[in-house]
Amino acid sequence: MSAQPRYVSQLKGQKAVIIGGSSGLGFAVASALIEEGASVVISSSNRSKLDDAVKRLNDPKLQYNADSSRVSAKLCNLQGEGMEESLASLFSSVGGFDHLIHTAGDPLAISPLEQASYHQILKAGEVRFFSAILAAKTAQPHLRKSGSITLTTGSISVSPRPDWAIISGFAGGLISLGRQLAYDLSKYDLRVNVVSPGGVETELWNGMPQDKRQKTFEAMSQRALTGKIAQPHEVAQTYIGLLKDTNITAQTIYTDSGALYGPRP
Repeated sequence: MSAQPRYVSQLKGQKAVIIGGSSGLGFAVASALIEEGASVVISSSNRSKLDDAVKRLNDPKLQYNADSSRVSAKLCNLQGEGMEESLASLFSSVGGFDHLIHTAGDPLAISPLEQASYHQILKAGEVRFFSAILAAKTAQPHLRKSGSITLTTGSISVSPRPDWAIISGFAGGLISLGRQLAYDLSKYDLRVNVVSPGGVETELWNGMPQDKRQKTFEAMSQRALTGKIAQPHEVAQTYIGLLKDTNITAQTIYTDSGALYGPRP
C-alpha cells in the first residue's frame, strides 16, 4: 500500500468561517484554504465586496483548485448593538464547522489620543476587538471538536509608535484575549491562537491620506529586517500553519518582517 499524504491534505474536507474574508488577509487565507481542499465561508458587512471575492475565488484562472461547491459568502454586521445577534445568526446558518478565523478590521484612522472622543475610541475597537470577542462567544457551540479559533492583532501591540495609543491598546487586548480563550475553551477541545502581522499592504490602510500612508510604508520597510512590508498571501501561510499544527494553542505568532528588531530612526 502506498504512503498517504500527511501534510498537503490535512485540511481537505474541513470547513472554515472567515470573518473579514472578502479582502486583505482574510481573502488571502480563504484562497490558501481552497488550495488545501477545505471549504470556506467568507463573511463581511459589504455585499459587493463579498460578491467580488466569491467571483475571484471561483475563477480557475485566478484560483488554484477552484471549486464553487466549497465557497460561500454571508453578510454579517460587525457594528452596533446588533452585532452579537448578527454573528449568532451567521454561525447558525453555517452549522457545524472546524475553524474560525477573524481578520476583520476597518480603515486605520490614526490620531493623537488627546484629540479622540469617547465615541471614537469605542468605534476604533468595534470591528477589530469587540467583534472578535462576540465571534468567539457565538461560534463556540458550532465549532467541532479539535477545531480552532485564530484571531488577528498587529505588531503595534509590542512596538509603540507616535499616536497609536488607541489601536495599540486594542491590539494588546487581543493577545490577552487569545490566551484566555485558549484556557476557557480547551474544555471543548478547541485551540485558540493569535496572528500578529507587521506592516501588510491591505485595504485597511485606505483610511490614511495617501501621502501619510506612503511615508508609513517607507518607514516600515526601513525598520524591517527583510527590507519590505508583507503581502497578504505571504502572511496567510501563518494562519494555515496554525490550523494544521494541533499542538499550538494560547500562542501569538509574529510575522512582522523582523521589524521588532530592525533599525529605528
